[in-house]
Formats: sequence, C-alpha cells, structure tokens
Amino acid sequence: MLRARSSSVALAVALTAAVPLLSACTADEPTVALLVADRNDSSSRAVDVDVFTERVEATCDECRVRVYDAEGDAEVQKSQARQAEATSADVVVVVPVEPEGLGTLTVSGLPVVSLGELVPGSERHVGLEGGSVPRQSGSDLDAAREVLLGEEDSMTYVPTRAMSERAADVALAFLADAPVTDAEVVDGVESWLYRDREVTIDTLTSVLVAQGVVHLDDLCSGNTEKRCARLGLR
Repeated sequence: MLRARSSSVALAVALTAAVPLLSACTADEPTVALLVADRNDSSSRAVDVDVFTERVEATCDECRVRVYDAEGDAEVQKSQARQAEATSADVVVVVPVEPEGLGTLTVSGLPVVSLGELVPGSERHVGLEGGSVPRQSGSDLDAAREVLLGEEDSMTYVPTRAMSERAADVALAFLADAPVTDAEVVDGVESWLYRDREVTIDTLTSVLVAQGVVHLDDLCSGNTEKRCARLGLR
C-alpha cells in the first residue's frame, strides 16, 4: 500500500486512505516508468527528472522510478515504451519525442500520463495552457543572465517543478486507484494545465529567484556581477 509521508503532497489524503495497489502491480516495488525525450537537452523543460523521482519516493515508500532516455530519437522511445511494458512497469509517464508515434503505448493497457505535449490516447495529461512547451537556448539560468545583460528582452518561464510534481502525483494515483482532484477535461482527457510566463529584467528576481528557479549568487556572478550591483540586486 502507498504510504504518504508529507502533508504537503497534493494527494496525501487520497493516498493515505487508498486501498492496496491495483492487482496489475505484481512486483514487490510498484514501478513508474518515466520516458523522457532527451534528459541532456537543457532546452527541453517539460520535466525535471530529479524532482519527479524525489516526489515519487517521498510519497510512496515502496515505489521506484525507472528512467528511459530516448536522447531525442523517436524510434528509440518507441522501443523503450515496449521495454517498459515488458519489464512490468505499472504506469508510464512520457515526455514524447513525437507524440503521434506512441500509439502502441496507449493501447497496451498500461495507464499512460503524458507530460508536456499530449500523447493521443493517454488517459491523463500534465502540460501548459498554450499546448507545447516553448523551447529556449540553454538553461533557465543561461536565459536569465542574457536578459540581465540586455542580450534578450525577455525569457519564458515554464513551471517545470510544479509540472513534474503533479505528474508524479497523477502516476501515484493510478497505482493507488485513487481519484485526483482539480483536473479539467480537455478533449476527453483529464488534464492539469499550467501557465508559462514572460519574464523581463524587472521580474527576474520576483519570479525566478523568489521561486527558487535560479539562485541570486549564480545570476549575479562573473560578467553579470557589476550589472547586478548597478540594478541594486546585490
């Protein structure tokens, strides 16, 4: 049975009251398969693998996360989807390389949660109100430093942590056969949609630093140190 250990988890009430795991979960350690498009691509911001894994492990003592990295190859991801099914994954969360190419995954009988872009046939979806997750060159820190230096007028903040934690909660709810609150139905799919946000030099600290996306010491180091001082950020 899942055992919730933190009252801050959105599903805490549901999970602590949950009945034993679905009968399909035959392994001693119920497994969440996380299929990512490219873990090393810093411009892909749909999921933070570490945040997702920590959320699962903090909520469920027995559960494990198995990560499959397609490294940007749609055919590799299809193979990994089949591998996840063959190795007795109990639920799949997928950040797709090509959403349309994963039809075999969604007809396999495994619960599928799409993260970032909607995979046709998935039962639940965590993404953005605008649909696709916008890409950027480099990490949030790189983009923020470019805005700070005036090289770019703005950047787009994507709430990757919140989306990753929500996807973990939704996957665990499948394992516990528990309902999930606050969903909206979009095109027949239970969905949790977040809003990205344009960040300018005036909102770098109130949005990114305040929410822990970047740290002020990292933002204001090296060639941005004097700029931060002039703006009164340090």
